[in-house]
Amino acid sequence: MKIALSCRSVLLEKSLRKFLKNHIVLDHEADLIITDHNIKSKKAVLRIGIDREADLNKPFSRSRLMIKIEEKLQANDTKNVLGKELRFIDEEETLEEKIEKITYNFIKELTEIIKKHYEKKK
Repeated sequence: MKIALSCRSVLLEKSLRKFLKNHIVLDHEADLIITDHNIKSKKAVLRIGIDREADLNKPFSRSRLMIKIEEKLQANDTKNVLGKELRFIDEEETLEEKIEKITYNFIKELTEIIKKHYEKKK
């Protein structure tokens, strides 16, 4: 997974560098650009902010960030390029992050089941 950062907020950029230390590359090498402002790019862009249009709202945890990165890359059909690198398990995950990730996946799966159930009834 190759990620470039384009943040106006120094604090946000430092946090992202800490979370994604092994995945940060230059813009032209990246599969995904993470930003805190609107930019146009041919690459996948994940925008972090406090507004409704943001892909990821502040504050966020490391696990939530990783889930959003995965979703954004899948949506932009770059998953095949990344192969096995996309799904990695971080040994440094906290208990809170593990619980948050499991809860998020449960809600996502439950929502899909409910949608399918009601689509069949139509």
